Amino acid sequence: MGIVNDYIKKMLDSFKKPQIDNERPWLKYYIEKEKSEHLTYLKGSMYDGVKDTASRNENRVALRFYGVEITYKKFMKNVDLVAASLQQFNIVENECVTICMPNSPESFALIYAVNKIGAIANIVHPLSTTKEIERALSETNSSTLFCADVSMPKARDIKVKNFVMVPTSTSLPKVLKVLYNIKNSANMKIEKHMLNWDMFILNFKEGEFYVKRKDTDPCAIIYSGGTTGKPKGIILSNLNFSAMAQQTAHLCDLIRPGYSVLSALPIFHVFGLSVCVHTCLLGGMTLIVLPKIDTKNINKELKKHKPNVFPAVPSLIKLIVNGNDPGKNGFKDIKLVVVGGDYLSADLRIEMEKYLKDHGSSAIVKIGYGLSEASGFASSNVLLEEHLDSLGIPNPDTELKIFEPGSDIEKHIGDIGEICITGPTLMMGYINEDKETNNTLVKHIDGKVWLHTGDLGYKDENGIFYYSSRLKRMIISNGYNIYPIELEEIITKCEYVSACTVIGIPHKIKSQVPKAVIVLKKGVEDTPKVRTDIKRYCYENIAKYAIPAEYEFRDSLPVTAVGKVAYKTLENEHKK
Repeated sequence: MGIVNDYIKKMLDSFKKPQIDNERPWLKYYIEKEKSEHLTYLKGSMYDGVKDTASRNENRVALRFYGVEITYKKFMKNVDLVAASLQQFNIVENECVTICMPNSPESFALIYAVNKIGAIANIVHPLSTTKEIERALSETNSSTLFCADVSMPKARDIKVKNFVMVPTSTSLPKVLKVLYNIKNSANMKIEKHMLNWDMFILNFKEGEFYVKRKDTDPCAIIYSGGTTGKPKGIILSNLNFSAMAQQTAHLCDLIRPGYSVLSALPIFHVFGLSVCVHTCLLGGMTLIVLPKIDTKNINKELKKHKPNVFPAVPSLIKLIVNGNDPGKNGFKDIKLVVVGGDYLSADLRIEMEKYLKDHGSSAIVKIGYGLSEASGFASSNVLLEEHLDSLGIPNPDTELKIFEPGSDIEKHIGDIGEICITGPTLMMGYINEDKETNNTLVKHIDGKVWLHTGDLGYKDENGIFYYSSRLKRMIISNGYNIYPIELEEIITKCEYVSACTVIGIPHKIKSQVPKAVIVLKKGVEDTPKVRTDIKRYCYENIAKYAIPAEYEFRDSLPVTAVGKVAYKTLENEHKK
């Protein structure tokens, strides 16, 4: 008797049951809230959209930065001045301009100025290693680097045609500016081949420098969080940002003039740039800008400027509930907390909601699910009154489906499979990574391009999605993706190391952190000096946010029956 191929069996089985391709039971939640499932998206650039908003809200405050207020009119003037100053570098359309900075009025103005002149903002984590910054410049053929003072220890020796050092203190009030500059004077020293921000601005050219762009044109590159100098550059279009902003504003009634947002999530993270910055500026909100996340500054801003919307990642939620007490009414003006960037446990959500209630707010924590490759979040439970620990329902013009991992065979209700996304927020691709792009953005038999997330989950009978686990070994620490294999490759290049396996271990604040399990080379004695040298080697060769938090030294690593390292065994041993 013949044998039917397993793939064909699964495919035929999927045809036997009622097809769910066109069944979208979650639409009832849109109807209940009188929300449309389809939107009309802006056709121009990010700059075009914010300029239009600014023209209708000139005197409203766009940014608050440690007490300094910048109106929409002033912000757009700053953007135009930066665009005029960029002309000294003869930047052409679609050229990449690298920005290695935290949140600040200058970094925001730079992003929109680069967009205005038709170039692409290549945004790099300011805590990146020298090699990571160099690679971001090299792979994008970028000849211009804007670097914050905090990044100068790693960036100072980088050779690039145009190098501008930007003090984070530039827009601070006078007294704070002087104090900051004294404390950080060493980082602010510039070399002969560099300009500081003031010198850069003084060299502006007269004229209106504007390049008309399409919504489908690339506008930004944001990195996936690689840990060894090999992060993937995610190319995003104007449409990606516009669609994300308009979908968010459509779902959330607070994204409009008269409301304010705590803009603490960083611009080098898609959730930070797309949701906390562009969405809120396009909506005419006031952004309360923080260059660094710490509970002391957050509490000050809560008390003084009273933001209404609080976007966060789970690690920030943990900092809040375990951090400085903001006072009985510290959160009374917060009307919405939306969490993305990583999985939020039910226990932590409940803990945060209790914390909000104890500090004067009746807000409920809402969850957004997505990834950098989807420009932020593709689904949320914002419209739901129940199922608050779910990933929610798809955004307008967006579909989520559960497929057999690595295939286009759709799973049935309740069955676990890979979460895949299609819609207007999907990235254009990874720069210089055709193979990775084709493995991630896959055209299915339905003719649509689906983003394969690498996450496992399922859908219930109401069309609500739930997260199960990660398909791969990726560690998410403080919202950043860390890849154990990459870390292992780096650590095993150390002169003392014979073998290494990296696992993710629980962390109270960061959700997970990497732990390196190391076998020393034969003849290398396990001494305090050797351990210190290995830790120093990691510090010098791995991005700060990905350096192992713990090290374990063993005589050998456990292996499976086929000779592979049994990393699950190591994870289970650590739990014990």
